[in-house]
Amino acid sequence: MSTACGAAANPASRLPKFHDYIVERALLDMAEVSCGGKELPLWRQQVQYAVGHTLNDYYILTPEVRSQTPIQFLLERRWPQRSMCFPSLMHYWEVKNTIGDALVRLVSSCHEREVPFMLYEQWYVPVPELQMDLSIIFQLVWHSGKRGDGLNVQKFMVCGNEDVARGFIHMANVFCRKTYGAPPESVEIHFLLEGERRLYDGNAYTMEASLDYLRLLAVLNGERSSGGADCESRAERRNIPGEDSLSRNLLM
Repeated sequence: MSTACGAAANPASRLPKFHDYIVERALLDMAEVSCGGKELPLWRQQVQYAVGHTLNDYYILTPEVRSQTPIQFLLERRWPQRSMCFPSLMHYWEVKNTIGDALVRLVSSCHEREVPFMLYEQWYVPVPELQMDLSIIFQLVWHSGKRGDGLNVQKFMVCGNEDVARGFIHMANVFCRKTYGAPPESVEIHFLLEGERRLYDGNAYTMEASLDYLRLLAVLNGERSSGGADCESRAERRNIPGEDSLSRNLLM
């Protein structure tokens, strides 16, 4: 499997977009409604934003600099400065301490001397079977330690959600098979507040099974644009400095 960076750059496409973050937000809102809420709480959106950007800030550094940089310092810069969106001040500090401890354990236990293959990037790939472009955001992707051409995909969620995890596995499977001709070697999903790490075999689902699953999720996508200039396939760094954390459909 070739994993050259240019492999994900596709010719311009006029297919509508299947956005992972829109589907993920819809699933999370549905989970809240089923528990008597209205939608994903704002504090979870803010914490997810802080986690994602803290990991980006950390892994964009060289391994040598990372070894001298406490991730708690980077988290502090991204953490919500006000506690009003949390149920209570005690909850604010409990979440902050739990997330901080989880990130410290995470960065000290794996990939200490490695450079990510993908870091907080949004990628597009045409999926003619769905008549859509799959748009997926990868927080961290590493070259496999077992096979140099394999990929280990990591995703970090503030709170666990089985539907979101399953959907992401299917999206990663379709993306990697379409882009690189093979599934990822593994998909690793962290539920940070629960302190749980899920490791999935990247070859657990066939292409056909994942396409069928994405067809079911497509009704949640909420975007059926007819294409245009913004449909040009690309891999792009997200605009971190200017991004408004409250304006995104989902904070990755």
